[in-house]
Amino acid sequence: MGTRKVERAGVGFTVGRQSGTTVVEVHTHHNVISTLRGLQIGFELLNGITPEQAKKIADILNENVIGVLVSTSLEGQAAAGR
Repeated sequence: MGTRKVERAGVGFTVGRQSGTTVVEVHTHHNVISTLRGLQIGFELLNGITPEQAKKIADILNENVIGVLVSTSLEGQAAAGR
């Protein structure tokens, strides 16, 4: 198994809409994980979830999730740099 690089960042969650679907969006603090720069991450919610329910889900995530961990292979990074 190869060596892995682990990066951490604080995150926050908001509710948004994309293509008519309610989405819980993930926002990293301070843009410190290079792998995630320029990416938008969201969780598509089931049809029928009300905006109030979506807000409650985002609030619960904000109260309980403090960060995200991203693990990348150092060998893969070296190969990409060739």
